[in-house]
Amino acid sequence: MINMKYDTWNNVCEGIFKQNKQSLNKYLQLYPFSILTDDEKEVIRSEEFFYKFINNGALFKNKLVFDFPRHYIQKNNSSFRNSKLVSPIVYIYLECIGYHVCKTYIKDSTLTRCYYAGNIHDLDFHYQKSYEHYYADVNECSQRYQYYYKFDITNFFDSLDINILFDQINRKSTIIDSRTALIYKRLLQSIGSGKYPTIEKSCSLSFLATYVYLDLFDSKLEAFLSDLHEIEDFQIIRYVDDLYIFFNTSDDLLNEVISIIKNFVIHNYREVNLNLNEQKSNYGFSNDISEELSVALYDHYVNEQDIDIPSMFDENSIKVFVDELYEIARVRLHNHDRYREIKDEVFTIPDVQYSSDEVFRYLIYYRKGIFNDAELISKLKRLLRRDYKIIKYDTKNLIYMILNTCDEELIKHFLNEIFRNRSLDSFDIAMIINYLILRNFRHQDLLDKLTEYEPNIYKYINLYCMGSFVKSLLDEDNNSYVNLIFEDDYDFNNDSKVWYIYFMYQHYKNSNDTLEAFSYYKSYFDRVTAHLMCFKGIERAGKGKPNYRMYYKEGPIKKGFKRIEFNQEITDIDDLIKKAHDLRNHNPINHSSAEVMDDETLNIEEIETIIDELEFLLEQGFLGEVVNE
Repeated sequence: MINMKYDTWNNVCEGIFKQNKQSLNKYLQLYPFSILTDDEKEVIRSEEFFYKFINNGALFKNKLVFDFPRHYIQKNNSSFRNSKLVSPIVYIYLECIGYHVCKTYIKDSTLTRCYYAGNIHDLDFHYQKSYEHYYADVNECSQRYQYYYKFDITNFFDSLDINILFDQINRKSTIIDSRTALIYKRLLQSIGSGKYPTIEKSCSLSFLATYVYLDLFDSKLEAFLSDLHEIEDFQIIRYVDDLYIFFNTSDDLLNEVISIIKNFVIHNYREVNLNLNEQKSNYGFSNDISEELSVALYDHYVNEQDIDIPSMFDENSIKVFVDELYEIARVRLHNHDRYREIKDEVFTIPDVQYSSDEVFRYLIYYRKGIFNDAELISKLKRLLRRDYKIIKYDTKNLIYMILNTCDEELIKHFLNEIFRNRSLDSFDIAMIINYLILRNFRHQDLLDKLTEYEPNIYKYINLYCMGSFVKSLLDEDNNSYVNLIFEDDYDFNNDSKVWYIYFMYQHYKNSNDTLEAFSYYKSYFDRVTAHLMCFKGIERAGKGKPNYRMYYKEGPIKKGFKRIEFNQEITDIDDLIKKAHDLRNHNPINHSSAEVMDDETLNIEEIETIIDELEFLLEQGFLGEVVNE
């Protein structure tokens, strides 16, 4: 069904599976991989599994694969990303898309230092190393260039045009064939509810959005700046949608240069459906950097040593941070912006261009010992007693900080606040999710609380985090007759078309396009009926293959199902098949008469019921016995 190669699947699986367990189990999307056994990993990455389930598209028949619950990923400004959770098998599938592209794609831009969250080529799925390299470049350029212009894009991921992305992928050569591209497009649209999706820790999606989607823009910008006589030299550095242009020019030309560059950026971003975020874009003098950072940069560029900017920070300032939070809580003057200001004030390193968020995260994740300090614990208790809602501004990091203390009284106070709350908002739910992740989901009362508000996230946790996802992946209740492939009972004649049709049905169902969904499902039903009759030996074409040409007509389908004795009683089969055929023939997607448009009594629920009954008929058909004529 797709032109993905087994080597791609195997390499991506290996890259995910080899990650440190402590890196995987901190994220809800990655947590399921942290509890896999070695044997389960071998099953997933095996060539047999790939060809039986992935390459042919049969995975999309699994009832759970098209579940995409919303996730709670907080931005640095305290708002939430428009993010989704996907099943672990779909996560691997998505990473394979980026890995497939990166092995062949050749960038147009050659001068821009381009970074994104991770490195898909090296199968590094974590952002930290690329982020460090990005800021190393920013600080190095601060020494060499007089001015900078920093640009940001409004709602970057939500604004990405999936069609433009795939046009860019194949702009120079066909990296992804048309059918595979259509499947990949529809999958991304299904996950993102029509938009480019945001998935936690997806290196692939970050790569495609940055390295590919913005490549042509960066190439045009390079050519434009190279021809701009008002500047002497320049360097472009990009991290996803954060773009730095460092340049040298004379003071009297600065305003003109700024205007020229800004106009170019605005226009050419619009060419790819993007808009400049004026509030986050700024320019000014490049700053000198500290001697300590200068030495670290020398080792980074000359001696090829990794750079660790956050380690330069004085970890004792964490107490100052908590004190500052207490003061704004005490006088009830806290808000999202004030929290942001305090974090920047406390965690900014003098003469170093770096994110205060990353410094804070560094202390929480890599300097856990500082949170065992009795004075700091006392300060945290005082803060939470005053107003626990301060956690809402930075849920993941502040919950992690509280748990790092290992102080039962402090943790119990936080939990009591959650349970006393009768009306949870998004911030409270994010607190619960992050607490559960860090406690390995061992708190049933809190899970029950989560279920009240986000049953789909609870379902995800129950299926994939409290037990191996391999079980749900191979479960007959989820796969039905697809398990015939796994058990080597019937290979569906290696028919990739049937799973392609089902995939398209799922896509339109997920988009609430009911008539389109029914059109694809009816085609799927007819094709699987041909497979069913072949499997049962009722009707076969030449060389024992399914007779697809027979089972698109009402009569042969009715006759075929009369040859099967069902384990469960199914009434009115003839009536069901007739209704399905009439609906297909009157559907404007299939027939120009479009009579269904005149039927004011037909509703979505009725169409969905017909689909459910047809699917049940197929399931029971594969389980039933053949009746001799």
